[in-house]
Amino acid sequence: MSAGATWSSLTATQKAMLMVGLPASAVVVYILYRRYRESREAQCVLVGEDQIAMDMKVPRNAVKIIIGRQGSTIKQLRKETGARIEVEAGEEAGGSEGPAERLLTIVGSPVQVCRAKVAIDQLLAESAKVTEELRVPHRAVGRIIGRGGESIRE
Repeated sequence: MSAGATWSSLTATQKAMLMVGLPASAVVVYILYRRYRESREAQCVLVGEDQIAMDMKVPRNAVKIIIGRQGSTIKQLRKETGARIEVEAGEEAGGSEGPAERLLTIVGSPVQVCRAKVAIDQLLAESAKVTEELRVPHRAVGRIIGRGGESIRE
């Protein structure tokens, strides 16, 4: 096969990539990244005439926050938004086995689903633990603690 025949068999996109100098592996990595990113986004499916279902992935440790004590939080979310919110069945124990995320399904009218998603996102944002670590030079530790620990107690 000659070089001219090979060039003419390429699509316009492939020719453009070769001209720009992008190696095929970079394109493959980009495509895989896009697919990964799209799979992490919420998925919507039409259920009925005017209802949709949205799948939402949440961290496994956040499921307890969404459900609440004896299901009080999820019941309140259902009542306020009018949407049906279901958590995928899974291991409730705090073990480290299983996926790091759990699937949450929200079903209702588009407005109900949107309200439920916003409420859940807000709930997760409010309950997110924030930690901050400060590195202090060894010679300054005494000043921070204070005499007898008085600065720390304040």
